[in-house]
Amino acid sequence: MYSKKNLLTLYLTVGYPDKDTFFKSLDIMVKEGMDILELGIPVENPSLDGNTVSNTHKVSLEKGFNEKVLDIYLKKIKSLYPDLPILIMSYKDGIEKYNLLNKTNLYDAILAPDESLQLDNVKTVQIFNEKMNKEQIKDKLSITNCFAYVMSGVGTTGTKGDLPQGYIQTMKNIREISDIPIQIGFGIYSDNQIKEVLSKGANGVIIGSEIIRKIDEGLDSLRKYMKNISKARE
Repeated sequence: MYSKKNLLTLYLTVGYPDKDTFFKSLDIMVKEGMDILELGIPVENPSLDGNTVSNTHKVSLEKGFNEKVLDIYLKKIKSLYPDLPILIMSYKDGIEKYNLLNKTNLYDAILAPDESLQLDNVKTVQIFNEKMNKEQIKDKLSITNCFAYVMSGVGTTGTKGDLPQGYIQTMKNIREISDIPIQIGFGIYSDNQIKEVLSKGANGVIIGSEIIRKIDEGLDSLRKYMKNISKARE
């Protein structure tokens, strides 16, 4: 799956904005072509995320998110979409607080932006950027066994504007060492950006903040956006 071309990996925060809307949004995303679900686990300080995603963490936590709630969501997602790969995205605090490493039967891979995970019982995703030297990239690749998550450019998620070009050099640096699948994230939201990134040889794109914005606008807006980005990656 992860080495396929033109993959869409899309982000949702567990429980945002409420249970009913979360599952209706998920259903639209699956039916309109999402390949991999990046499932955000709410934490108090999502330091790598911009305001849009950080706010979703705050909303979910204020509504009483806890480990029991997480278990209910993970089991229901697995039940509804047994073939949908689930990439857990959480910080070190969330991994410990919600006992995530003992729930690997409920997801397929895990990403922790503030910790380099090395696990035997589940696939791992690491983040790469143009500021990393080749030794740092080599070290990260040695503990990456799913795909390389390459930042379009150094920064936080959710920034809208011209697509940074740092990812091109990062991809080149990785390709000198490994043929691991590569997906590009951070600040990608438009059809043209998707086409541009895929034309550079990436296996897929990762979109988070724009998905949240469309959910905030309403499910019809999300459905329309999904149709557009699915067409853009063809």
